[in-house]
Amino acid sequence: MTSEDLALLKSSIDLVVTLEMADGERFLAQILFVFESEDTPDVFYLKVEPGPNGNFVPLGSGGYSTLLSDIAAVHRLED
Repeated sequence: MTSEDLALLKSSIDLVVTLEMADGERFLAQILFVFESEDTPDVFYLKVEPGPNGNFVPLGSGGYSTLLSDIAAVHRLED
């Protein structure tokens, strides 16, 4: 992840972005918070999908945590 991607991630708390993982997986995520500890810097988020009214609805009943090193890129949603 580039420093620009990290800055976008940190400025996207409560917003939905596309996360692109190092293994090629891409999905929509509502960012809850970014934790930048020395040992395990990671991001906590909800996987979401577009809802019927232009909103986003969570997939599943729980949140996710991913190490920042496992994220290849962060993309803004296109309007």
